[in-house]
Amino acid sequence: MSKRKKSCNRKWDGDAFEPHPFIWDELENKNPEKICTNSLARYEHKKGFSLPFLNQVFQVMPGKRNITPLYNFIPTIKSFELDLIILTYLLRSYPVAISGKMVNEKQIIGGEAFFRGPHTLNTVPIEEKFGEDKQSFLSKGKKLKGEVKKLGDAAICLPVFPRVPVTLILWEKDDEFPAEVNVNFDATISKHLPLDCIWAMINVLSKWMTMIH
Repeated sequence: MSKRKKSCNRKWDGDAFEPHPFIWDELENKNPEKICTNSLARYEHKKGFSLPFLNQVFQVMPGKRNITPLYNFIPTIKSFELDLIILTYLLRSYPVAISGKMVNEKQIIGGEAFFRGPHTLNTVPIEEKFGEDKQSFLSKGKKLKGEVKKLGDAAICLPVFPRVPVTLILWEKDDEFPAEVNVNFDATISKHLPLDCIWAMINVLSKWMTMIH
């Protein structure tokens, strides 16, 4: 099955799934100060955690088991994957500085075996929308607080989480090849998210890139 066909089988939004209660239990019982040190989130007793995600800030309230966007200029689609990566990042991130060294998904420990077949990174929505329009690709990336990089035909480094930058590298469609988007991560990515959540993060990121106005 092609990469393009596989992407059609991926469910983006809906209320059918929720993060496992165990994840919420763990977050509620963990020291908030340690979480903030590790993740660079902020915490207030009555408001819970405030966590930046791209151009948005999410309020995460363990007691109420609720995740709410604080701004209005989002995409605001209910997403199991989005909730999952937010909670996992808060719980699993590690207090290590961004290295500045980029790696692709196959260079992450375990990535060579994991990121294939149904777990191929889903960049198809970005390729379809921006494959012949690199200026719009860069414009949308900037709206998500991205920084332009001199890679490929166009590239943007997006601050997905405070310790997790992700660089999208666009190669435009031409007479010989279809459009392609390569994804690079900071070499510290495995300190913060497991492989399945990295995969889910790119599903979310692809959707945001194609929905932002």
